[in-house]
Parts: sequence; C-alpha cells; structure tokens
Amino acid sequence: MLPTMKSLRSSPLALPIALLALVGASLLLASPWMGQGFDVSDLSTDSQNRLTRQLEDGSLLTLDNGSAVDLEFDRTQRRIHLLKGQLLLEAARGDTRPLYIVTPYATLRPLDATLIVERLQDSSEVTVLDGRVEFQGNDGRLSLNRSHYLRFDAQGHSTPIKADGGDAQAAWYLERLPGTGQALNEVLERLARHHRGVLLFSAASLADLRVADDLALDDSDEALQSLEAALPITVSHYTDWITVVRRR
Repeated sequence: MLPTMKSLRSSPLALPIALLALVGASLLLASPWMGQGFDVSDLSTDSQNRLTRQLEDGSLLTLDNGSAVDLEFDRTQRRIHLLKGQLLLEAARGDTRPLYIVTPYATLRPLDATLIVERLQDSSEVTVLDGRVEFQGNDGRLSLNRSHYLRFDAQGHSTPIKADGGDAQAAWYLERLPGTGQALNEVLERLARHHRGVLLFSAASLADLRVADDLALDDSDEALQSLEAALPITVSHYTDWITVVRRR
C-alpha cells in the first residue's frame, strides 16, 4: 500500500520513499505497456531520439520518441504492430503483399499512402497525409482518404473528419503538439514519451482540463512550464528523473 498524505508530512524521508513506491507501482501495475516486451521489440526508440528505417519492402518508417513496433513480413503479407507511441509510414509501391498496421482496436491497410498512427493508453488515432487507407475496426470498415483524421478505441471509431494534412506533417517534423483543445491527460501521455525520466500523473483527475496552446515536444520541461502557467496544475520535480503533475 502506498503511503498516505498524512504520513508524507510526518517524516522527511517519507516523500522520497513514497515517490519510489509510486514509480514502482506505476511501472509494475499502471503502465499499459508492461508485459509487451519492448526490450525485445524489432524497432524501438527512447525518450530522446527518433528512428527512421527503410523496411525490406522499401517502405520508409519513422518512429517517434518513446515508441516501439514489431515487424511481421512473410511471403503473403506485411504487418507492422504498433506496440507503443507514434509512427509515420510512407508505404512502398509495387509490393503486391498486403500491408497492415495493427493496433489493439483496429487494423489499418495503407494503399500507396503516407500516414501517421498513434497509440495512446485507451485509444488510437490515424491521420492520412496522402493516398488511401482502409480501416477495419470492431464496428466495421471505412475508407479514409487524404487529410482524413480518425480516432478509435474499444467502443468503436469516431466520424472521420477533414484535417489539414500539411499542418499535421509540419507538426510531426517540427516536433510540435498543436493546441487544439486536447485533454490534458493525453497531452501528458504524449509528453511522457519525450520526457527524460519518469513523468507521473493521475489521468482521471486531469481529463477534464483542456490544452489550448502549442507545445514543444522536443523540450518537455518547457512544455510542462507552459502547462503549469496556463492550467490549475502543479509540476514538481524530485531529482532529475522523477516529475509529478498534480491538480491544484
């Protein structure tokens, strides 16, 4: 059991111990990525680096910071399993084997397409930058065209909306998170992939707060400072490796 707030106030050693316990609990229990073998995934990145790799079929895959995929290419198909984070894929032309990007809630089939796919804790998102993508989810099939954005989760998918593909691509390359009213808990989840060390927060307590300003993903400390100035939250640093975001 984690220490109570009363016990944290009663001992100067209690807070560091509690934080260590919280980190351990987060890693062992709360993390949605535990048990999925990212240490042995085919391709993965840490919080400070992206990775671009040309796949054996000629497709160009870029992994965002803190992301991981498994590759399953055989004589009949090509499958990219998105285990964590976000990817940008420029699908190769000319290979007759079907190509799929697999997430927990749907499978995407790019058809000569360039697309961004992101896996969050409870949902996933796809933005089609070019070409066409076939979507197969629990609640049916869709055909997504250039500049379509779609969000999907265990309950199904949203209505596809038109997004500015140029803006989405620019945000990707500039490592910016556009201020489009996203829920704070999801913004923090994205920042955590780029943050050096552990970023802890209670998603449920922050989900109703919305982020209106653009943020720099490549400078998570600056982004957290901006969020603290704009929203009723407190950002606390315990050593260089533990950051906790709380509601005021």
